[in-house]
Amino acid sequence: MTEKEKPVVTHAVTTPNKQPPTPLTVFKAALANDYQKQVVNYFNGDKTAGMRFLTSAADYVRRVPKLLECDPHSLINALMTIASFRFMPSSVAGEAYIIPYGGQAQFQPGYKGYVTLFYRAGVKKIEGEIIRENDEFSMTNGELIHKIDLRKTMRERGAPVGAYVRVTLPSGEEAVKYMNGGDIIAHGKKFSKAFSKADSPWNADKDPELWMWKKTVLLQAAKFLPKNDELVRAMEEDFKDSTVSVGGMLDAEGPAVGAADHTPQVMPAEPVPDEENNDEEIKTINL
Repeated sequence: MTEKEKPVVTHAVTTPNKQPPTPLTVFKAALANDYQKQVVNYFNGDKTAGMRFLTSAADYVRRVPKLLECDPHSLINALMTIASFRFMPSSVAGEAYIIPYGGQAQFQPGYKGYVTLFYRAGVKKIEGEIIRENDEFSMTNGELIHKIDLRKTMRERGAPVGAYVRVTLPSGEEAVKYMNGGDIIAHGKKFSKAFSKADSPWNADKDPELWMWKKTVLLQAAKFLPKNDELVRAMEEDFKDSTVSVGGMLDAEGPAVGAADHTPQVMPAEPVPDEENNDEEIKTINL
């Protein structure tokens, strides 16, 4: 066989198939590239706070993967609602939660979020405490006495039997509200559709400090406390799917504000200009 007759052997150069991006990767990219500017605007132009929020949001969704099975718009909307209050999405911080329910991601403010809002409205101090069956506790004519033996562990103090909040008003006066455990649980079952869900903050495994108990008591005291539009909006968002009268909860003399749609406007996804969307910022939320 002559040199010209020899078959020509070619070797195709192949590269390993590139794996498609995961839903979490797609979500983080969209959040960083499309909504960074809007988040920063909610935090009054503070880019550091905005990036901290984006990092917290990505980490929160990573820890609650069921959220990626929800309607994407509802997830973004819930996150933008949290940003609009200048909260951080974190079960540890306890300011706000996102609950997957019926294919939708639902925003829910936590006890610490409400505490922040009441402070913004003018309240001077808020103390919330859980009462346990072996604690010494009494309440007479609005005067509450609660003694805890600090030598005892939480288990030794016994099961929770109630909760109270003590609030210092702008005038310096104190207001106290107490509820027993049975009433707190009944309230949660009545007004929280996700009460029994594994991802609900009412789940004891997710709320060992019983923040939801304290939140329930604080909201029952709301009608006697200073309030503003931001606080009203948080409560309307919190109870929009229940039959509770938010106006009645806020105003001792009747409804303060009619029901309204205060859902933050999610702006159309527009990439942030290059100078605001550099690689360093993207890496910050690339958990």
